[in-house]
Amino acid sequence: MSLFKKLFAADPDGLEKKADALYAAGDYGPAKLTYEKALAASAQGAHAALAEKARRCTDGIARQRIEEARAYLAQGSIELAEQELEGALEVALDQALHDEAQGLLDGLEAKEAQEQATAPETTDEERIALLMGQWGEAQAEEYDSYGDALIDGLLAMHKEQFDDARAQLEALLEDASEPRYLWLEVGRARLLADDAPAGKAALQSFLGALEDEEGGETKLAANLALARLAAAAGDFEEAMGYFEGAVHALPEDYRPYLAMGAFLRDKGHGDEALEVLQTSLELGKKAGTDWRLLEEIGLASELAGKPEDAKSFLEQVVEFFANHQITDFPPTTATTLAKLYEADGRLERAADLYRALSQGSDTDRHALYHYETGRLLLALGLTDEARRMLTRADALTSDDDAELSQQVTALLQG
Repeated sequence: MSLFKKLFAADPDGLEKKADALYAAGDYGPAKLTYEKALAASAQGAHAALAEKARRCTDGIARQRIEEARAYLAQGSIELAEQELEGALEVALDQALHDEAQGLLDGLEAKEAQEQATAPETTDEERIALLMGQWGEAQAEEYDSYGDALIDGLLAMHKEQFDDARAQLEALLEDASEPRYLWLEVGRARLLADDAPAGKAALQSFLGALEDEEGGETKLAANLALARLAAAAGDFEEAMGYFEGAVHALPEDYRPYLAMGAFLRDKGHGDEALEVLQTSLELGKKAGTDWRLLEEIGLASELAGKPEDAKSFLEQVVEFFANHQITDFPPTTATTLAKLYEADGRLERAADLYRALSQGSDTDRHALYHYETGRLLLALGLTDEARRMLTRADALTSDDDAELSQQVTALLQG
């Protein structure tokens, strides 16, 4: 063996020791890969022992996923638990581990089926208790003065009997001497009954009846609802006024800044949106990760001509979902990130993102995602894989996708 080969040849003993240390630390995935490298570099006589160690790593991975599933179950995260158990079943070689994972999964499915079959209807009393739990002191005091008639109107609204709810609440309004929070409920009922002008008027009356220091969450909700109505009507200045009202309602809450920033970004004001969203990010640190905020900052950064910042924040969104074992990424995040990576020449990463979308819940655009994946794979020279994706895209295109169909056909015949 030449000196060059000796310098770069793998050392099976060193690899095995490294893998042993990784296994002892519970890093079963890296340990398995290292054992496999040692196996490839070792003499034939050592294969059996190394193969057994690699097998133990596979069971270690399965055991970890089962424990992770139990932790998710303790938190009530059923869907994430199911994903961990399915992953454990894919890798478990030990029959006992396989049976344990399958038993837990079967139990979840049986429980879900039983709950669906026997789930009781929420009673009116339970609905009332939930509603009352959300009321502030002043709100509860006012509502108490209206008696059962108000409760009947609110129950009708929660049962989606919007016209009845509106009629009952407006009847109370006619006799109320100093309505304040009642205007909020009337406004909600009118909006749900598709009467935006009357709903807007009621919400404005609600805000006008409050003192500056009153309202809290209800003032925030009313301002945001009015901001959305103004935005839908194309009145930028009015919408901004209500977003500012939402900020004043709860100035230490990140949510109104997020809503304002998203609005500014949607209207093409990238720099202004970034400034507002950065404030939201600072305030939101205590509330935990809100991927919508990370997405908005990423989109605003892209709009403001800051592609590196955009990629950084959008990658944090992808990482957030991946850390929860979810590959069904938000389409806006993934498509924007894919375009940024394609512009950088990182076609493989862009193709990976489109491929993930092609398997996700945004089924209406699966044809487009398959096409984009195939187009990028073709540019990478992966013709067989590209053809498979483009063939799927061709099968998924509908009569409404004439332009996309032509693009797919052109690549398949090119």
